Amino acid sequence: MFFYTARNAPMQIIPYPYLINVSSPEDLSKAENTNILLIGDRLALSFARFMPALIQELSSNIRTPLKFHIWAMEGEGLHRTLARLKHLTHWPKVIIYLGSSEEGFENKFDIKDYSKIMLNFKLFSNPKIATAIMTMPFTSKVLYTQPQHVLLADTKTKREEVTFQQGHEELAFLKLSFKLYESEMRELHTLAREHESSIIMLTTPINLEIQPKKVCSDMITATTLAEEAKIQELFEQGDYKAAFNILVPIVNTIPSNANMQFMMGKAARESGQLALAKDAFYKAVAFDCELWRAHPVFNEINRNLAQEFGQTLVDFDLLVNGQFGRDTLFLNDTFPQDVYFKLVSNMLREKLKKIFNI
Repeated sequence: MFFYTARNAPMQIIPYPYLINVSSPEDLSKAENTNILLIGDRLALSFARFMPALIQELSSNIRTPLKFHIWAMEGEGLHRTLARLKHLTHWPKVIIYLGSSEEGFENKFDIKDYSKIMLNFKLFSNPKIATAIMTMPFTSKVLYTQPQHVLLADTKTKREEVTFQQGHEELAFLKLSFKLYESEMRELHTLAREHESSIIMLTTPINLEIQPKKVCSDMITATTLAEEAKIQELFEQGDYKAAFNILVPIVNTIPSNANMQFMMGKAARESGQLALAKDAFYKAVAFDCELWRAHPVFNEINRNLAQEFGQTLVDFDLLVNGQFGRDTLFLNDTFPQDVYFKLVSNMLREKLKKIFNI
């Protein structure tokens, strides 16, 4: 049985729990012959509106105008962006990444294989084992414990909401999603270095004032539900101070309840405690048990890896949420006001000037 499994296992250097096979993009030659490639998901697609003016301004005083191309799509997880980039034989000088708001769009693993997948990544983190696999990829068939790989093709399928059998599976789902994103982002940086491309990494603006979609089931009790109803009643009465006083001991005792953190943010904001409100709202996003938008963990991964690989970081989330409490920051759940896209475009202009010596 072991030899049959090993023989039929895929050869993988990085032990992703999915196998992705996408067609060569029709616009591959454009991506290979551009100076700047914008990649990412719906946020990059929205930012693409500002690229022509940015490129025109950068090209105004140079003999050969800069060329740019857009490889951004709705529902685009980093795994799909990587698969497309691997078709390139020539990488552009600059890659701008703005994504991570749709990493939970499609299913990439079976949660029942959590232990196998994490064990494989633990093995890969061992330099000796990783070197052996990179030198002799066929050894991965034996060294990795094989999960039930999810097969991904050209057509994206939106992930159905999963009903987890046990509470710990919810947290395992999030933890594994973060692990995969970190591995994929590390691979992106590694490939860019090998192809002598510079990456400009943007963090993703998070709308802090949107209520979490799901509280992790382990954080729900009859007591928390009763307290939640009481606090909501106080909100309706406009008594935010009383609500705040009830919430303080609750969030100190049960800090991982996303709804309680969100209510704490609301009570603190209405009480004029903006720093405390912002902190609570970030925690509410972090503890949301549904992966449906940008996330503080993804942003932290982007910051850390940009620093580790010596690449450029533009902290878009800091730019937007640095104005928390002063103005309307977002158009909807996901997209910041255009003024912030324009500001980040100005920041990118200065970064690109340095890279292209303009």
